[in-house]
Amino acid sequence: IVFDGNEFIEIDPFPTKAVDSTGAGDMFAGAFLYGINHGLGYKNSGILASASSSAIVSKFGPRFEDGQAAEILKKI
Repeated sequence: IVFDGNEFIEIDPFPTKAVDSTGAGDMFAGAFLYGINHGLGYKNSGILASASSSAIVSKFGPRFEDGQAAEILKKI
């Protein structure tokens, strides 16, 4: 759930098989702030953050593979 100052916006989770939670919170926060600063709005920034943090926990380590971030951003 994200709050835009006026309303709560529910963001659906992205199903994943978590193998390593390293970096999940930082990824969520970073992706959300990236979205807000690039004009995506609260809902789409929340979706981006949810998708990004979901993807990062599905692998070992706190970094995406080359091109993985761009693929997630294309889906938003």
